[in-house]
Parts: sequence; C-alpha cells; structure tokens
Amino acid sequence: MRGKQRRILGVTCTLLCVALTATGVQYCRDHLGDESTLTGWVLLVSTAGLYLLSVRKKWLQLRLGPVASWLQMHVYLGSFASVVFLMHIGWPIRGIFELALASCFVIVAVSGIALGIMSRTTPVKLAAIANDYPLDKIPALQNRVASQAHQTALQSATFGEGATLSEYYQRRLLPFFRSPRSLFYRLMPNGFTRRKLLRELDDLNRYLAEQGQVSQQSMAVMVKSKDDLDYHYALQTRLRLLFAAHISLTWALVLMIGVHVVLVYRFQGAL
Repeated sequence: MRGKQRRILGVTCTLLCVALTATGVQYCRDHLGDESTLTGWVLLVSTAGLYLLSVRKKWLQLRLGPVASWLQMHVYLGSFASVVFLMHIGWPIRGIFELALASCFVIVAVSGIALGIMSRTTPVKLAAIANDYPLDKIPALQNRVASQAHQTALQSATFGEGATLSEYYQRRLLPFFRSPRSLFYRLMPNGFTRRKLLRELDDLNRYLAEQGQVSQQSMAVMVKSKDDLDYHYALQTRLRLLFAAHISLTWALVLMIGVHVVLVYRFQGAL
C-alpha cells in the first residue's frame, strides 16, 4: 500500500473511531449513563497503545512490519487519544492532581506533535549541508576548526597590514570560535551570525594585500565550517532532547493515570 493510501486509511480510521466514541458518549447521556467512565477507559486503552511503538523499536529483530508504519499508527492513535481526552476532562478542571494530570497529557501531546514535525524536517535541513557530522564527533571537529582559525590569525599578524585581520579575529571571531552558541540559537538555529561575520570579513579585503586576502579567505571558510558544525549540533541535540523529554513525561503520565484510576474507583466505592 502506498504512502498516500496509508494516510487516507489512517485518517479515515481515526475519524471513524472518534465518531464511534462520540456516539457512545451521546448514548450514555441519553440513558443517564456515566460517560466519563466510557471515555476514561477508551483514553486508557488508546494511551496504552501508544507504548507499542517503543516496544516495536526494542524488538527490531522480529518481523512486525517497518518502524515507519508503526510510527504512523502512533501518530493517528495519539491524535485519537487527544480528542478523547477533550471529551473526558470536565470543564473547568478542579483539583491540583487533576490539573497536573491534564497539563502532563497536554505537554506530552504537544511534544509528540513537535517531535513528529521535527523528525521530518530535521533530516531535510541537515541534507542541505554538504558534510554529514556524527553528533559525538562534532565537539572535536569544532575544537579543530577553532585551533586552525587561531593559527591563521597569528600568522596574519606577521603580514604587516594583516594585523587588521588578527585584530578583527581577537575582537569578533575569537568568541565565535571558542564560545558555545546562545540558547536562542540552540532552540532556533539560524544563519544570521554567519552572514554577518562573512560580510564583515569581506569588508576587510580593501585593507589587505595579497597574503592578507589569502588568510581572509581561509578564515571565511573556517567560519562556514564552524557554523555548519554548530548547525548540525543544534539540530541533532534539539531533536534528542525533545525525544528524551517526551519519553520521560510519557512515563510520568503512566504513573499519574494509574493513580487517577485508583482514586476514581476509590471515590466511587468500587475499591
């Protein structure tokens, strides 16, 4: 089955499940039943189903279908669970624990949506860069580029007019090569600093002779290399941190749901 057909089937099944759940809720209302119990158990089962993706990733050796298909089912099941969640909670939300549980569910849902979007867009963004850098090797590569830039700046100081480049390195490029990027950059990687530094380096050409211009061109290449490494590192770490936060909050949600079920049935006298 092609990707487009799978998406149509997934959306259709999700909407059908939502319609069936909404019909059950309306039936409970018409017959004075407990609609919160119905939506609660549907929500519990659908939330438990979301953990099947983690199980599938751990059992890669088994022939249970491609992980990509399980990821699609995870997305549709998460969307269904989010709609049922809106049906289940009472407005306004009362109680500190209920508010914490609802907040945790919303954060897990939002982080899951963000993770789904980023898992699709991040590889495309990284593919736009010529070189592919493994995350664990990026810090060493960053230090190597910084050392090369420092050596280039020291050599340019011996060229007479090249001291202009070394002074610029000391004032503007040394923090860029040696300091970590800002929190804003790590959250929203961009090329603003790269373009600004390259423009400033290009403006130095008028003050440099032939040897100084060669050093300036080498420095520009190093600025691009450092920025590419920073870009890779920011995108990869952002994706990993979001994934870790999503998983951690998901397990916290499991515990809170378990406590919620016990409290509900304890309050009803069933326990």
